[in-house]
Amino acid sequence: MSKITLDLFRFDPAVDEEPRRERVDIDFPDTSTVLDALEYAKAEVDGSISFRRSCRSAICGSCSMNINGVTGLACKTPIREVMRADNSVKIDPMPNFEPMKDMVVHMDPFWDKYARLKPYLQPADKDEDHERERRVSPEDMKKLVAVANCVMCATCYALCPVVSVDPSFAGPAAIAYAYRFIEDTRDSKQQERIAQISDDYLWLCAHCYACSYCPKHVDPHDRIIDTKRRSIAVGQTDAPGPRHALVVAKTIKQTGMLAENEVIAGTIGRFNFRGLLKVMPLGLRMASKGKIPPLFMHPVQKVEEIRTIFESMEVPVA
Repeated sequence: MSKITLDLFRFDPAVDEEPRRERVDIDFPDTSTVLDALEYAKAEVDGSISFRRSCRSAICGSCSMNINGVTGLACKTPIREVMRADNSVKIDPMPNFEPMKDMVVHMDPFWDKYARLKPYLQPADKDEDHERERRVSPEDMKKLVAVANCVMCATCYALCPVVSVDPSFAGPAAIAYAYRFIEDTRDSKQQERIAQISDDYLWLCAHCYACSYCPKHVDPHDRIIDTKRRSIAVGQTDAPGPRHALVVAKTIKQTGMLAENEVIAGTIGRFNFRGLLKVMPLGLRMASKGKIPPLFMHPVQKVEEIRTIFESMEVPVA
């Protein structure tokens, strides 16, 4: 047994005007999980401590919370791995969510974005047209297995810095699930799904890899990249995000370097005169400071090797 202090975020809107912190001391084995410690504190010390939990086996995704500044599943987090020097563990609700009570948060924004994608198969034909279930080849199924492991714990959403500054962004989990149905050969709504996730600001992703910290190893970041590539492949390119990606890839493939002059015009739209006028003051300030890049870029040495990388990865360019 060890002396463990749970440094808890406490907030009950019925009695608290502002959140507060409370330290709860327990004698508990440090071989247990954070969820075990919380369960003990609730049962033996203070029954008002509130948090979500269900399976205790990293299957339901209910017990996501912020533990020492990192969001994850409390049932999967050994307490000895997160104890600080003073034998305490700081526990907070997930960021990017509004606290409801203690570690319980309002999940509506997360579920609303998920529901907008219509996260279920929409085949072109009817079930009664088939004598047996619709089959998927092993090769096609390999694309879906990782995403199917998602337990909707919202860890990636809570860790996403883009969501924190722009709540309109769909978030990593929703985009990963969009990819799951976009790539399913049984589904008939690929175009509609790509259009929907594009409307939900797919291209706001900053590729910071924060969502790669996934307790179920779904790695939503790679699925975001796959979804962006698929959206370009089906012709969803009339927006700043895909235009930016295409012009960056194009200029690097041509010369081995980024042609910043082309990137600005290519991202905004070469015939979007109103948009180009808006960035003209920035261009003038850059010119006054001698920061204008050269108009003509000469290829770097061994540029063919760079082009070979693009071709081997089948990166789409304009």
